[in-house]
Amino acid sequence: MSSHVHMAYFNSTIALANPLVHSHTTTNQQSFALSFISSKDLPGTNEAIPAELIIGWTPVQDRVDPKTFIENHKFVNFLTSVLRENIHKIDDSNLKALADWQKEGWLHINDERNPPAWGRISFPEDIIGSVELSAGKIKEGTYQAMPAHRIVSNKGLFQLSEPLMNYIVHAAKQKVQQ
Repeated sequence: MSSHVHMAYFNSTIALANPLVHSHTTTNQQSFALSFISSKDLPGTNEAIPAELIIGWTPVQDRVDPKTFIENHKFVNFLTSVLRENIHKIDDSNLKALADWQKEGWLHINDERNPPAWGRISFPEDIIGSVELSAGKIKEGTYQAMPAHRIVSNKGLFQLSEPLMNYIVHAAKQKVQQ
Protein backbone atom coordinates (compact mmCIF):
# COMPACT_ATOMS: atom_id res chain seq x y z
CA MET A 1 0.00 0.00 0.00
CA SER A 2 2.75 2.48 0.87
CA SER A 3 4.48 1.78 -2.46
CA HIS A 4 1.23 2.77 -4.17
CA VAL A 5 1.29 6.12 -2.38
CA HIS A 6 4.98 6.49 -3.26
CA MET A 7 4.22 5.93 -6.96
CA ALA A 8 1.43 8.51 -6.96
CA TYR A 9 3.68 11.01 -5.21
CA PHE A 10 6.27 10.84 -7.99
CA ASN A 11 3.74 10.68 -10.79
CA SER A 12 2.59 14.28 -10.53
CA THR A 13 3.44 16.75 -13.25
CA ILE A 14 4.63 20.23 -12.37
CA ALA A 15 3.94 23.30 -14.49
CA LEU A 16 6.97 25.18 -15.76
CA ALA A 17 6.82 28.38 -13.76
CA ASN A 18 10.26 29.70 -14.67
CA PRO A 19 10.06 32.45 -17.33
CA LEU A 20 13.74 31.85 -18.17
CA VAL A 21 13.01 28.34 -19.46
CA HIS A 22 11.91 27.90 -23.07
CA SER A 23 10.28 24.85 -24.63
CA HIS A 24 11.24 23.79 -28.17
CA THR A 25 9.78 21.14 -30.46
CA THR A 26 12.18 18.40 -31.45
CA THR A 27 12.65 16.62 -34.77
CA ASN A 28 10.86 13.48 -33.59
CA GLN A 29 7.73 15.45 -32.59
CA GLN A 30 7.43 13.19 -29.51
CA SER A 31 9.12 15.47 -27.00
CA PHE A 32 10.01 19.04 -26.19
CA ALA A 33 13.51 20.27 -25.39
CA LEU A 34 13.82 22.65 -22.42
CA SER A 35 16.51 25.31 -22.52
CA PHE A 36 17.44 28.75 -21.23
CA ILE A 37 17.90 29.66 -24.91
CA SER A 38 14.91 31.01 -26.83
CA SER A 39 14.62 30.87 -30.60
CA LYS A 40 15.36 34.64 -30.58
CA ASP A 41 18.76 33.95 -28.97
CA LEU A 42 19.90 31.78 -31.88
CA PRO A 43 21.96 33.56 -34.55
CA GLY A 44 20.04 32.03 -37.47
CA THR A 45 16.46 30.90 -38.02
CA ASN A 46 17.47 27.29 -38.81
CA GLU A 47 20.06 27.04 -36.05
CA ALA A 48 19.87 24.15 -33.62
CA ILE A 49 20.37 24.68 -29.92
CA PRO A 50 23.79 23.32 -28.91
CA ALA A 51 23.34 19.97 -27.13
CA GLU A 52 24.95 21.16 -23.87
CA LEU A 53 22.36 23.95 -23.60
CA ILE A 54 19.34 21.63 -23.58
CA ILE A 55 18.35 21.02 -19.96
CA GLY A 56 16.42 17.90 -20.94
CA TRP A 57 13.36 16.58 -22.71
CA THR A 58 9.73 16.24 -21.68
CA PRO A 59 6.75 14.77 -23.55
CA VAL A 60 4.46 17.63 -22.47
CA GLN A 61 5.36 21.16 -23.58
CA ASP A 62 4.64 23.17 -20.46
CA ARG A 63 5.03 20.57 -17.68
CA VAL A 64 7.71 18.37 -16.17
CA ASP A 65 7.24 15.00 -14.56
CA PRO A 66 10.17 13.24 -12.85
CA LYS A 67 8.97 9.92 -14.32
CA THR A 68 9.08 11.09 -17.94
CA PHE A 69 11.67 13.89 -17.94
CA ILE A 70 14.97 12.91 -19.57
CA GLU A 71 17.88 14.78 -18.03
CA ASN A 72 20.62 15.89 -20.43
CA HIS A 73 24.00 14.97 -18.95
CA LYS A 74 25.73 17.39 -21.34
CA PHE A 75 23.76 20.23 -19.73
CA VAL A 76 24.70 19.01 -16.25
CA ASN A 77 28.36 19.10 -17.35
CA PHE A 78 27.87 22.66 -18.72
CA LEU A 79 26.22 23.77 -15.45
CA THR A 80 29.02 22.20 -13.41
CA SER A 81 31.72 23.79 -15.55
CA VAL A 82 30.18 27.27 -15.37
CA LEU A 83 29.75 27.08 -11.60
CA ARG A 84 33.24 25.62 -11.01
CA GLU A 85 34.88 28.39 -13.02
CA ASN A 86 32.76 31.31 -11.79
CA ILE A 87 30.89 30.75 -8.52
CA HIS A 88 33.62 32.43 -6.46
CA LYS A 89 33.11 35.70 -8.35
CA ILE A 90 29.31 35.79 -8.80
CA ASP A 91 27.75 38.55 -6.73
CA ASP A 92 25.30 36.48 -4.69
CA SER A 93 24.82 38.31 -1.39
CA ASN A 94 23.12 35.36 0.34
CA LEU A 95 25.87 32.94 -0.70
CA LYS A 96 28.55 35.40 0.40
CA ALA A 97 26.79 35.89 3.76
CA LEU A 98 26.62 32.13 4.34
CA ALA A 99 30.30 31.76 3.45
CA ASP A 100 31.22 34.61 5.80
CA TRP A 101 29.14 33.07 8.61
CA GLN A 102 30.53 29.53 8.16
CA LYS A 103 34.14 30.66 7.55
CA GLU A 104 35.76 27.25 6.83
CA GLY A 105 34.89 23.86 5.39
CA TRP A 106 32.42 22.95 2.70
CA LEU A 107 29.24 24.91 1.99
CA HIS A 108 26.33 23.31 0.16
CA ILE A 109 24.69 25.17 -2.72
CA ASN A 110 21.03 24.32 -2.28
CA ASP A 111 18.43 23.95 -4.97
CA GLU A 112 15.84 26.59 -4.11
CA ARG A 113 12.83 24.61 -5.30
CA ASN A 114 12.75 22.83 -1.92
CA PRO A 115 14.58 24.91 0.70
CA PRO A 116 15.37 23.16 3.98
CA ALA A 117 14.21 24.44 7.34
CA TRP A 118 16.64 26.90 8.94
CA GLY A 119 19.73 25.10 10.22
CA ARG A 120 18.92 21.90 8.35
CA ILE A 121 20.67 20.31 5.39
CA SER A 122 18.75 19.76 2.14
CA PHE A 123 17.97 16.31 0.83
CA PRO A 124 20.84 15.11 -1.44
CA GLU A 125 18.62 15.48 -4.54
CA ASP A 126 18.20 19.17 -3.61
CA ILE A 127 21.90 20.02 -3.20
CA ILE A 128 23.29 21.32 -6.48
CA GLY A 129 26.87 21.06 -5.25
CA SER A 130 29.35 22.27 -2.66
CA VAL A 131 32.18 24.79 -2.47
CA GLU A 132 35.17 24.92 -0.17
CA LEU A 133 35.52 27.95 2.08
CA SER A 134 38.61 29.62 3.49
CA ALA A 135 38.41 32.64 5.81
CA GLY A 136 34.76 33.16 4.85
CA LYS A 137 35.39 33.22 1.08
CA ILE A 138 34.65 30.68 -1.64
CA LYS A 139 37.89 29.17 -2.89
CA GLU A 140 38.24 29.42 -6.66
CA GLY A 141 37.77 26.18 -8.60
CA THR A 142 36.46 24.15 -5.65
CA TYR A 143 32.84 23.73 -6.76
CA GLN A 144 31.89 20.05 -6.83
CA ALA A 145 28.56 18.89 -8.24
CA MET A 146 26.40 16.65 -6.06
CA PRO A 147 25.91 13.38 -7.99
CA ALA A 148 22.54 12.79 -6.31
CA HIS A 149 21.11 16.17 -7.44
CA ARG A 150 18.15 15.89 -9.78
CA ILE A 151 17.45 18.52 -12.44
CA VAL A 152 13.75 17.62 -12.07
CA SER A 153 12.24 16.25 -8.87
CA ASN A 154 8.70 16.00 -7.57
CA LYS A 155 9.10 19.71 -6.65
CA GLY A 156 9.76 20.74 -10.27
CA LEU A 157 12.69 21.95 -12.34
CA PHE A 158 15.84 22.96 -10.44
CA GLN A 159 16.05 26.54 -9.19
CA LEU A 160 19.15 28.52 -8.33
CA SER A 161 19.36 31.84 -6.54
CA GLU A 162 18.63 34.77 -8.87
CA PRO A 163 22.32 35.77 -9.26
CA LEU A 164 23.42 32.17 -10.00
CA MET A 165 20.51 31.56 -12.39
CA ASN A 166 21.17 34.82 -14.24
CA TYR A 167 24.83 33.87 -14.59
CA ILE A 168 23.95 30.43 -16.02
CA VAL A 169 21.50 31.99 -18.50
CA HIS A 170 24.11 34.60 -19.49
CA ALA A 171 26.75 31.88 -19.99
CA ALA A 172 24.32 29.86 -22.14
CA LYS A 173 23.56 32.88 -24.33
CA GLN A 174 27.28 33.61 -24.69
CA LYS A 175 27.88 30.01 -25.77
CA VAL A 176 25.27 30.38 -28.55
CA GLN A 177 27.03 33.50 -29.86
CA GLN A 178 30.44 31.78 -30.14
